[in-house]
Amino acid sequence: MRLFGSRKIGLALGSGSARGLAHIGVLKVLEAEGLAPDAIAGTSMGAVVGAFYAAGVPLAEIEAVALDFDVTDIARVGDLAFSKGAVFSGQKAQEFLRKHLPESFDDLRIPFGCVATDMTRNRPVRFTSGDLIAAVRASASVPVAFLPVRMGDMILVDGYVSEPVPVSLARHLGGQTIVAVDVSGAGTVALPEGSAPGAFKLKELHAVMVDGAARDRGDSGIDILGAVSEAFEARVAEPALREADVLISPEVHHFSALSYGRAADAIAAGEAAAVSAVAHIRRKARRSRR
Repeated sequence: MRLFGSRKIGLALGSGSARGLAHIGVLKVLEAEGLAPDAIAGTSMGAVVGAFYAAGVPLAEIEAVALDFDVTDIARVGDLAFSKGAVFSGQKAQEFLRKHLPESFDDLRIPFGCVATDMTRNRPVRFTSGDLIAAVRASASVPVAFLPVRMGDMILVDGYVSEPVPVSLARHLGGQTIVAVDVSGAGTVALPEGSAPGAFKLKELHAVMVDGAARDRGDSGIDILGAVSEAFEARVAEPALREADVLISPEVHHFSALSYGRAADAIAAGEAAAVSAVAHIRRKARRSRR
């Protein structure tokens, strides 16, 4: 490790589904400030955004894909997999990745890695080589929402279960100053009026996903499950976040994980948080203004 001069920046992009679109805003600011990462590690949506960037897809194009993204493209009736224990098979999601990404890690312009979770051994699995599409697809395989990915003797689900913010992987990839981006959910619900449990309405889910409508969680079973998942994710991430040199935490924690219709808001939140962290990153990475 160099004692003098600039230090390589490793970017660890955390899980968070639609909240993870804030990573695009963070990358926009870092690139504009001459602080583009030398290596990227990502989990779940962090893996998707990180892979796009590592592949050399221009940020303007990544942002355009996010803003034009129609969640129904990967959530079609023909992709349903209820009989196999998940809502969707993940085939459409894989086709989406294949449309935008190269096949192999070897084709990336900077070091990149992503994390999935092997449920046969209850451990994180880190991918830094081989089949890029399969690795990113596994990293973003939210349990129940998507079927797990079978790979050899492993059954792989979303990396948020084991390593929501892959700080140590970013360091392993060569990062010397590690910038972690936390887009975890708040893990809370709103206290409803009355004593009877509230009902979760599918039309509300559609409004959140497609239109970006705001919706407070109540005490329905699915709302509680979502909040518990977010609380678990945040607690698992805590030790890694303490190991980062710089922590960026965009104000998206109260966004729904499914609010893809709020992409512009998420990206703007990422930009605002990154701007506030620029001076800190410069000091840690020993980078002067251009």
